[in-house]
Amino acid sequence: MRDFSWDDAKVFAAVVEAGSWRKAAAKLGLSTATASRRVEAFEAWAGEPLLERRPEGLRLTRRGERIVAALGQMGSGADAIRRAAAARETEVVRITATASMGLVLVDHMAALAAATPGIVISLLPSRAILSLARREAEIAIRMRDPPEGGRLVMRRLARVRVALYAARSLLAEGVAPDVTALPYIGLARPPAQSRTVAALQAVVGDRPPVAVLDDTPIRLRACLAGLGMAVLPCAPADATGALVRVASFPPETDEDAYLLIHEDLADVAAIRAVADAVAALFQRQRHALMGAA
Repeated sequence: MRDFSWDDAKVFAAVVEAGSWRKAAAKLGLSTATASRRVEAFEAWAGEPLLERRPEGLRLTRRGERIVAALGQMGSGADAIRRAAAARETEVVRITATASMGLVLVDHMAALAAATPGIVISLLPSRAILSLARREAEIAIRMRDPPEGGRLVMRRLARVRVALYAARSLLAEGVAPDVTALPYIGLARPPAQSRTVAALQAVVGDRPPVAVLDDTPIRLRACLAGLGMAVLPCAPADATGALVRVASFPPETDEDAYLLIHEDLADVAAIRAVADAVAALFQRQRHALMGAA
């Protein structure tokens, strides 16, 4: 039997998790052909096929199912080793945050840096869920009910509000804005899946948007340029000084921001220092986050 290859095993596990060669290869940064060869090499090590290629997709054999279960245990052990290795004075602390919360953080990055001397904060704005258990980030900031389970230490940061904003250049001076007629920037999510989108539709009606921009920083820039009204988080929108709040939304569109850390890292001094600095920042900005003057 050939030697076990952890690299081949990781490709095999990624293909199983993704359910397709193409998706797994894209996630791993490999070509589809390379991913296929790595899985074939892993099957050669196992001595038999572990995946059945069927018209409806990939399916594990019985032995494949046992090996995937064993790989899950190995992966958990590897994650624990990574976290244990991080239990030192970490100099770089990565924060993964939604784009809207990323705007809040970057507006106050100087204050965070001053509060955490000797630590480099790396900000990873993303709606994707980066795993804290796998050390893809040390701290996560998520909205509403945090989606990641597991052994996490969770801290509520603040309540966050969004509203409808427009550039001053889009508004007639001395005249109340007619939100039913002004152009607006839409969001890609359907109203049935988003209370914010439903609230926006209730304000603007069924007319089409001038553009659909789901990324918050891009939507903020387009709004500043006068493209149309836009749904924006109050704190960064008000901070521009160039936007006017033209409509408010019902309280049910407000969301809670949470800070999450894996419990194995909660006592690492650098990570704890950054978490405390972020929590203090959100506490100081709690009124601005709710759109208070």
